[in-house]
This record gives sequence, C-alpha cells and structure tokens, in this order.
Amino acid sequence: MRTENGIDVDIQAIERILAEGDLITIGFSLFPLRLLVDTRENEHDGQWAGIVEPVASVQERYLWLGKHRGSFGPPRAFAFFVWPKTVRNLVERGTLAILRARLRGETLHQFDHAIEQLLELERQAMRDAVRGSRAWPAIWEAQPRS
Repeated sequence: MRTENGIDVDIQAIERILAEGDLITIGFSLFPLRLLVDTRENEHDGQWAGIVEPVASVQERYLWLGKHRGSFGPPRAFAFFVWPKTVRNLVERGTLAILRARLRGETLHQFDHAIEQLLELERQAMRDAVRGSRAWPAIWEAQPRS
C-alpha cells in the first residue's frame, strides 16, 4: 500500500523551494509530524534539520522559531508544502538531493537521521492502516465468539 495515487506534483516549483528557501517545512499525508530544515547560519548558530510537531498557523511556527532559533530574525524565504505521495517516493526520486546538497556537517547528519525517522513513521502508519488503530480505525470489527 503506497499513496502514489496519481496526484500531479509541480516538481520544478518544489525544486526551486528546496534550492532557495531559508526555512522549509514539509508535511506528509500519513502522519502529522513535519520535516523542518533551516538553512540559515550565523556566527553563533549553524543550520538545523529535524522533525517537528505541526502547528496551527504561520504565527505559531514563528513563535517556535523564536524559541528554538532565536539568534535569527524572520526567515527571508519561508516555505511549507505537503508532499502528497510517500516519503519513500520523495527519497527515491531524488527530490531531496537539492536540499541535502545545501547542508553541511552535523546538519547533514541531522537531516539523514530525520529522513530515516520519517521513513519509519511511514512504515508504522501503513501497518496501522492495515491492522487498525486509533489514528486508522478499521472498517470492520472482530465479531465476538459465541
């Protein structure tokens, strides 16, 4: 079960965002967590990549940034998009290579680790969807034995 469901994606627009964005947040359809990459750096703080909780608004994300990346002002180019296919598809098609090439040192390791975590979250969501869970209720119920 994969969600490669024929939704068209403007790859060129996404590649532009990944090549130019200061702060990039990517959402996924099978789970709520987001990949956040901040490519900014200064004399005190380097780039950052990791998995974050979703927020309800851009203002909430700015509050998060103020708390966690306070040595930076507002990002010059902030982008958020939801990837409508699987994380696996995003990785396999090489789309993230553009963003990955912009990262250095520890941030590159953070990014790779975050991708591995996202792939595991996706595998778990697919298992839950098949088995049924709170997030993915089964459409059938087990019948009690008489």
